[in-house]
Amino acid sequence: MSKRKELSEGERNQIIGAWKCDVPVSVIKEKLNFASTTIKDVIKYYKNTSKVKPPPRSGRKPILTERDKRHLIHVVKEDRKVPLNVLNEKFTQATSTKVSTHTLR
Repeated sequence: MSKRKELSEGERNQIIGAWKCDVPVSVIKEKLNFASTTIKDVIKYYKNTSKVKPPPRSGRKPILTERDKRHLIHVVKEDRKVPLNVLNEKFTQATSTKVSTHTLR
């Protein structure tokens, strides 16, 4: 397993399920190939919150939705040589989402 990769909900469920069946951490580590500290952290979080999935990460939400991105690609493909400020105006009129020219690059 690669470093610093967040566990999927399924992997967390496997750890919690094995722990609930009184499987030792060393056996869970061997079978699922996770670090023992990772397994202990998942179990500790589950004991404290009764939840398997951790809360969402903090951070800025994306400005453009998937639909906005598709529309932007469509507008650019219509005329590839249009200046960036004109492209920004077209995009803002069509989607009513104000974005900077740096975002459109």
